[in-house]
Amino acid sequence: MSASQWHEPSADGEFRFTMDKPIPSYLVALAIGDLESAEIGPRSRVWAEPGVLPAAKSEFDGIVEQFLSTGEQLFGPYLWGRCDILIMPPSFPYGGMENPCLTFVTPCLLAGDRSLVDVLIHEISHSWFGNLVTNADWGEFWLNEGFTMYAQRRITTMLFGEAYMCLEAATGRALLRQHIDTTGEKHPLNKLRVKIESGVDPDDTYNETPYEKGFCFVSYLAHLVGDQKRFDDFLKAYVEKFKFQSIVAEDMLDFYLGYFPELKQQDVANKPGLEFEQWLNVPGWPPFLPDLSAGDELMKPANDLANLWISPKVDLEKVRQIDISLWKTYQIVYFLDRLLVKSPLPAGNVVLLEKTYPKVSQTKNAELRLRWSQIVVKNDLTASFAEVSHFLHSQGKQKYTLPIYRALWAGSETARKLALSTFQDSRKQLHIQVQNYVSKILV
Repeated sequence: MSASQWHEPSADGEFRFTMDKPIPSYLVALAIGDLESAEIGPRSRVWAEPGVLPAAKSEFDGIVEQFLSTGEQLFGPYLWGRCDILIMPPSFPYGGMENPCLTFVTPCLLAGDRSLVDVLIHEISHSWFGNLVTNADWGEFWLNEGFTMYAQRRITTMLFGEAYMCLEAATGRALLRQHIDTTGEKHPLNKLRVKIESGVDPDDTYNETPYEKGFCFVSYLAHLVGDQKRFDDFLKAYVEKFKFQSIVAEDMLDFYLGYFPELKQQDVANKPGLEFEQWLNVPGWPPFLPDLSAGDELMKPANDLANLWISPKVDLEKVRQIDISLWKTYQIVYFLDRLLVKSPLPAGNVVLLEKTYPKVSQTKNAELRLRWSQIVVKNDLTASFAEVSHFLHSQGKQKYTLPIYRALWAGSETARKLALSTFQDSRKQLHIQVQNYVSKILV
């Protein structure tokens, strides 16, 4: 349970839990199944089905404490005691759910090489932003996710450097651009503060906006301060002020202006084109974008390599001069995203790409499998369609499943047939919400 287990289960199988801190109802969660656990840190263990547990322990051992202690340096004490991880079945539709004391995560994180463990940084960041300070209603969802994205990227900067953080943020910005291009600049769900009308399922309002546009707004608030240490201190004070409370945007902004009276005196809330009211209530692209140029040292090689692969005749000698063997996940993601935008590539290039980078085309890393599947479909590489179908069968995460079905449905007749047959075969293993979304795509 999303609480502390305070003694061993009784002989008749009775479990007892306690939660001595106030939490909103959406954070109350129970997991029931054949579960075993292994210690992975001084205040964390991983829970999983017996057959999955060895891989889970290997993937996460020592990682959680590293992320937790960095978060404490930045945002204050971790107040939830335990920080356990539960590996969910493949049908779990999300990357993670930040239930206090017991974060639920997708088995897609078990890549076998720790290449996706930094996804945990986001869920751990919710320990302060979302679990301690919570949005008062789902129209203010950006308060949870925008601050958590900012916190996640502060931890990432501390652990992996500014360049890697900027690279990861650039991939998030690309997802926001893709979402806004698909839905339209003026779509009402592309506001930070969303009005959820009666009868509207809050799940249907879920998109990149509260995450990435929210991150941009928090970054803008930090930009106005102009001093990273002062803004970090503000975040600590913000958490301390509102811990165990549910708030709206005005609560946060009033506290911000009170904490920085010089900014209130400058009337930063009403800067033309950057008014706080516009941030909250006007749909569309963020009016301020944080500077990600520190990521150029990682993005440039990825861009250079992508440019070689979109040429009508690939210069393999130049390709071999760019060694991707030491690239981290998001550098390869950035490279594949560039290829995806330019797809379909010139004839034969994707077949050659597949042979040149077998560690990419045959990877277990789900973020890379998503991009590679989309590239395969957009280039109608039918010889690899079986791998696309296999990936859809192997997991049910919404972030991966829906884009691939959209690509298949927008593709060739063969791709459409694959979409229909794969969905027919795998439908029952998907979460009902994902089933409904796929059904709407395949019409």
